[in-house]
Amino acid sequence: MKYLTHLTCSRPTSHTTSYAICLALILSCSLLACKSTGLKIGNFELGQLIDQGIKVFNANSINQAQEIQFGENMSAVLLGTRPLYENEAINIYVNKVGMWLAANSSRPELPWQFGVINSTAINAFAAPGGFVFITSGMLMQLENEAQLAAVLAHEIVHITEYHYLKAIKDDANRSAVTETLFISAQAYQDNTAASNEDNDYRDWAKKVTGMAQHLYSKGLDRDDEFQADQYGIRLLAKSGYDAFAYVDNLQVLASFSADDSALALLYKTHPTPSQRLTALAEQLDKLAMNEGLLLTKRFAQAMK
Repeated sequence: MKYLTHLTCSRPTSHTTSYAICLALILSCSLLACKSTGLKIGNFELGQLIDQGIKVFNANSINQAQEIQFGENMSAVLLGTRPLYENEAINIYVNKVGMWLAANSSRPELPWQFGVINSTAINAFAAPGGFVFITSGMLMQLENEAQLAAVLAHEIVHITEYHYLKAIKDDANRSAVTETLFISAQAYQDNTAASNEDNDYRDWAKKVTGMAQHLYSKGLDRDDEFQADQYGIRLLAKSGYDAFAYVDNLQVLASFSADDSALALLYKTHPTPSQRLTALAEQLDKLAMNEGLLLTKRFAQAMK
């Protein structure tokens, strides 16, 4: 498993230290007070959208650039509620583990970004386009790098299998989804001359925030969660980790009381750990000969 011994981030190493902090600043500013931030969307015709303001969007034609922008906007909502964990080294380490998994996923070309949210809740989140976050509460429950990789692999699959975009399409069948959700704060301001204090801008930010909060509080379809487990454990093994670390994580979750406040959102939006373990039974039989790594020592050093 030599490829796990020299785990590196695909970002330039000279900028690694500032990467985690920049992630928080860039994503938070896209919905909050920074007029100069925002991800450009290439040839996306913004003017046509702004003219009508609430033009209904065809959710079946979301391209990758729009997916990435919406993911950035959703991530800003998350980071606006809870900031990134202040320990830079831990954020960098989580990013490196995530990048290795993403490189082995079905969509390695996405601009993947990983981080730790400062929250006592035990959970992890994904946003379209390659944004993945684990809470510090979840991180503190883990004992080795393979368990961390298992959490990240599950979230990566939500992105590679377009689970959130499918949820948006389902919502679009029941209510209007506006194209303004898929443009950046900077692009919106540049095309409308709306400042952060303007009603138009606040209305746009409210639309993005409302959609993101709806998706996270409602959760994904149960079948999507089971698929994320099925594909996630395969990604874990493919990346050289001990696949049974996935089981360890679910057993840890099962050890908590169902009414534990730290798990409130996780239990609301996911099948129970026992249901997930049962659904993974066939996969476990196939992976019984897996000889992947746990990397307990490296994890312990990173958590210091």
